[in-house]
Amino acid sequence: MTVKDWARALKKQWLAERSRCQSCGMPVIYDKKHKAGSPYCSYCHDGESFINDMGLADMRARVQALLMSRKASVLARFYMHWRLATLRRWRKPLWWRPVR
Repeated sequence: MTVKDWARALKKQWLAERSRCQSCGMPVIYDKKHKAGSPYCSYCHDGESFINDMGLADMRARVQALLMSRKASVLARFYMHWRLATLRRWRKPLWWRPVR
């Protein structure tokens, strides 16, 4: 793999990561009702508020169940478990973090 191929693959992955729902992690290209400019998919947000009032643990369980039903690999399930905490809806503000 050349440096150009590696850079192209990295850019493709970066663009895919940018276009994920910031609540459930689903790529918004698969959402038929997605509103342009919205960081959330239509399954999580109706344009005014979140559809399901749930916590991060509930969302992780929901995503894990969906991935299990689709027979996703262990690596994909682990990645999404970790990735959900980094999405905008679940990220803690800096003042929330404990001081060491």
